[in-house]
Amino acid sequence: MVITLKVLNIFNKMDMEDYLITTAKSGNKYLYADAAKYNSYIPNAFYETFGKEDSNDKSYYQQKLCFFKNHGLLEKENIRLTSKFTGEQVRKNLANLRQLLIEVTDGCNLKCKYCGYGEFYSNHDERRGVNQTFENVKVIIDYLYDLWKSEYNITSNNVFTIGFYGGEPLLNMRLIKEVILYVEGLDTNGIEFVYYMTTNGMLLDRYADFIVQKQFQLLISLDGDEYGDSYRVDHHGNESFSKVLANIKKLKYEYPDYYDKHVSFNAVLHDRNSVARTVKFVHDTLDKPIRLSELNPLGIAKEKLEEFHKMFKLRRESYQVACEDEEIKKIIGDEDDETAAFRSMLLQYSGNHFMNYSNLFDYSIENEYHPTSTCRPFERKIFLTVNGKIFPCEKIGEDYPLGKLENGIIHLDCDKVAELYSRKYEEAMVSCKNCYSKRTCGQCMYFMPTNNGHLYCQNIMDLKYRQGLLSSCYSFAETNPQQYDVLLSTIKLS
Repeated sequence: MVITLKVLNIFNKMDMEDYLITTAKSGNKYLYADAAKYNSYIPNAFYETFGKEDSNDKSYYQQKLCFFKNHGLLEKENIRLTSKFTGEQVRKNLANLRQLLIEVTDGCNLKCKYCGYGEFYSNHDERRGVNQTFENVKVIIDYLYDLWKSEYNITSNNVFTIGFYGGEPLLNMRLIKEVILYVEGLDTNGIEFVYYMTTNGMLLDRYADFIVQKQFQLLISLDGDEYGDSYRVDHHGNESFSKVLANIKKLKYEYPDYYDKHVSFNAVLHDRNSVARTVKFVHDTLDKPIRLSELNPLGIAKEKLEEFHKMFKLRRESYQVACEDEEIKKIIGDEDDETAAFRSMLLQYSGNHFMNYSNLFDYSIENEYHPTSTCRPFERKIFLTVNGKIFPCEKIGEDYPLGKLENGIIHLDCDKVAELYSRKYEEAMVSCKNCYSKRTCGQCMYFMPTNNGHLYCQNIMDLKYRQGLLSSCYSFAETNPQQYDVLLSTIKLS
């Protein structure tokens, strides 16, 4: 591991509350050096010297305290938030974009109770069973193709992902085939296209051959066993479980290598399933791990709030219960919440974390951040709906389009997109300025509620909460010392 220390100005005399010292469950104390991103065990004798600097005292721990101060290990991180974002940055993001997500259809052959486009939610366009057209998709591909050839494209990544989204995308398989045929006929200077799809699995038996031929990364929605999956019904209220399970088993039997490498599963937690039961069912029946997510709590229609809250289940709490069972904990492995939190701490609260090899050789501490963890526009993907609306991703409500594709023309003003983000960043900064999670925030602006027309955050991290978070991670490290090496072996540079 590479350790980088930056020598900062010597601090003036500090009070005890200025130090981020945390006590683990064992009673051991640890110092988190905010600016240097350094974690250190603090013996009690050393702890007693904090806040009592004495230049005439030449004892070991007084000298050590001076060493910590001289090397910036007691400095607070000076994080500067900025709301500035430019149209030029938006254009660069588009040119170096590596994922296009297409809403293939807004129709679906299921009517899941909790669907993000269903009865609970009011922040989406009306679902009318409309299919996406190849003409629309061709326009946006050609638009991106011109940018790939421009001077703005500086990426060395030659893999481009095209995702097919719904509704249920397999209801419009004709479009999917047309899009793939078109992009594979383009002269793209070595760009490799890979394909991704989220499906409910109802039509998987019809199109498995093509899906396997094109090596789709396939995410199948399944909420566990028959009762756990019972919210996933068709428009007549009939269960979908038996049909979907049969299709999955057929795919597994006929294409075992593809199934092992390219198929994954997602479940939504609710009041009819649990982490333990869902994980065990998918492991025992389908020989796979499964990703579990919570219901989206934003955009709920007021008249549906009470019913929604009866169905809602917290992922964290269900994971904690699941891990009380040693068999389930073994299946979950590194995916339990405690391990995930420890992994997050290593990445977020350490100065030894580099995002790629370039950062490893050209590293400097950057203290200016855009508030929240919102993806900058088109930094990761671009999403096209059946109605021609353009979004930065598929997860946000459909009342925030960044552009529009209409009559064969893309209306996407990069400068106006930048102005919108700058304005939203400015609003978010009001909540961020007193938060201890500025650098490690996981909040997206699009999921922040508004108060008097302004964004505000419900997840502000105060000092007490941050100390509790660090305490939990130090306690985990003490009782699971082997996990440090295990996690380091799975963290790779790209």
